[in-house]
Amino acid sequence: MRNTWLVIKREYLERVRQRSFIVLTLLLPAIMIGAFVIPAKLSRMKSSTMKRLVVVTSTPHFGEIVRQQLLAASKPDDEAIGPNKDKEKEDDFEDKPGRDYSIEVDANATEAERTALRNRVNSGDIDGFLWLSDDAVAARKVMYYGRESGGFLEKSWLSEQLDRSILLQELAQRGVSGAQVDRLLKPVKLETMRVEGGKETKANDRGMFFTIFAMVMLLYTAVIFYGVSVMRAVLEEKNSRVMEVLLSSATSTELMAGKLIGVGAVGLTQIAIWIVMAGTYALPALAASASTGEIRIAPLTLAAFALFFLLGYLLFSSIYAAIGAVITSEQEGQQLQFIIVLPLIISVFMMGPVMRAPDAPIAVWTSMVPFFSPVLMYLRIAVQPPPVWQIALSLLLLVGTIAGILVLCARIYRIGILMYGKRPTLPEIVKWLKYAKG
Repeated sequence: MRNTWLVIKREYLERVRQRSFIVLTLLLPAIMIGAFVIPAKLSRMKSSTMKRLVVVTSTPHFGEIVRQQLLAASKPDDEAIGPNKDKEKEDDFEDKPGRDYSIEVDANATEAERTALRNRVNSGDIDGFLWLSDDAVAARKVMYYGRESGGFLEKSWLSEQLDRSILLQELAQRGVSGAQVDRLLKPVKLETMRVEGGKETKANDRGMFFTIFAMVMLLYTAVIFYGVSVMRAVLEEKNSRVMEVLLSSATSTELMAGKLIGVGAVGLTQIAIWIVMAGTYALPALAASASTGEIRIAPLTLAAFALFFLLGYLLFSSIYAAIGAVITSEQEGQQLQFIIVLPLIISVFMMGPVMRAPDAPIAVWTSMVPFFSPVLMYLRIAVQPPPVWQIALSLLLLVGTIAGILVLCARIYRIGILMYGKRPTLPEIVKWLKYAKG
């Protein structure tokens, strides 16, 4: 035990004192914030230039309907931007185009007029025009001509407003008033309530999804990143032949356990620092979300995350350590790394089906497989806690698999770290497992 502790201390202090650890710990949160916050802010910024459009229709009345609809839909609701703004209205406004429009109605839907408007677009007099002749509306095929095609969101917004304008006209022709149309087209808001322990709480599926997704991706990236660190640590000492000195005073099992725990402690330290930094930055928003019920994490979910994170790390890191003992260069490790990462990739792809139907047979049985359970069983617990026996069986299989892999890896580790120059073949590795003693 003393030797293991010495290895843990050496691995931990050696990596924590490196400049790369300090730089990565401070720089990565800044990069993540820049990658997510800055594009979101830019997408919400309103363009300073006004877009000049011409709406070409066969009748002035329909052209005015389209004009009013586009102008009304592109402007924020006064109530939505006031001091007592409604969150739903605010979200609706964020989906609107980030620019103002100047719209002109043209009731001359002829080919000569289309040519003239093209010339106006080329000269820069207007930015574009919508061709809404009677034939185009009847065929539901509207053309837009412009100097720029517009973004995906803007085109989607234009299409939605044109659909509504056409519907307004057709209903008006049938004697339906504008107020009645607004009432008929008002979307239905569905609220979900979660029933737990005889109590009803307002569920927020979007908040729950992003919370679970963030935790699962943290588990996924941490296992991969720090598992590779274990492999590199073993490979570096193997190539420098430091292991020959270390094995004179410690067993291979003690060395491997020390590396797993030492490098893992470095990763946990780094993740803890990031969580504290993120929590400090987002504390007001988190407190507000928790008070309104938008983000609600059950204690069982937090405990499951910590447990499956540690077990998942031990499982995959022990395999990484064994690969580090077998290979002779990092390039060989990169070739074999895909085999280890594959179960995690499959787990991430299975997240959607498991979230939609956590009690489906495929979700139940895949969450029992030890290589999938660190992600999928945790996901099931977060979405809808399964029966206790399923959680217990998953943990039992996971711990048993870790114990078995550790025994096998200790044997590979004992001989593999002393092999140089040539990567062993599969039959040779089988011989190591048969004759080596951990």
